[in-house]
Amino acid sequence: MKDKVKLRVALPEEEDTLYSLFVSTRKNEFAILELDEQQIEGLLRMQYDAQKASYQHQFPNAKYEIIMYEGLGIGRLITEVQQEAIRLIDIFILPEYRGRGICTVLLREFQHVAAESRLPIELTVLMGNPAQRLYERCGFVVIDETSPYLLMIWEVDR
Repeated sequence: MKDKVKLRVALPEEEDTLYSLFVSTRKNEFAILELDEQQIEGLLRMQYDAQKASYQHQFPNAKYEIIMYEGLGIGRLITEVQQEAIRLIDIFILPEYRGRGICTVLLREFQHVAAESRLPIELTVLMGNPAQRLYERCGFVVIDETSPYLLMIWEVDR
């Protein structure tokens, strides 16, 4: 599996690809609303732009990468190396690629880099998100709760 999963830096001209990946993971959230496609598209664009602006403001030195699986762009990873920790800002993969161990491979590689740097990894996850179980399996523990989010950490000495 490890040889099938790669990361590559997202280029500025790939904004449409990043947006398409975002839409593919979020569009189902609007299925329960009685909105037409144009309204849903407008809401998705607004959410994407707001998230992007927020991340750029909070994490000005973040690294944006596309998750590749067998040569296909199937997700996005955003990280930032900070003085006190490595911050996992956002990670998602297309729904049809979930459950294959791809995120586990990425997290283990990320942990290897963190261990070499002697820095913990911090992330925030929405309460009830199934990804929390993945993070716990990979050794992350909850250290704070600010509803509706949990702050989790993986420390080198674990």
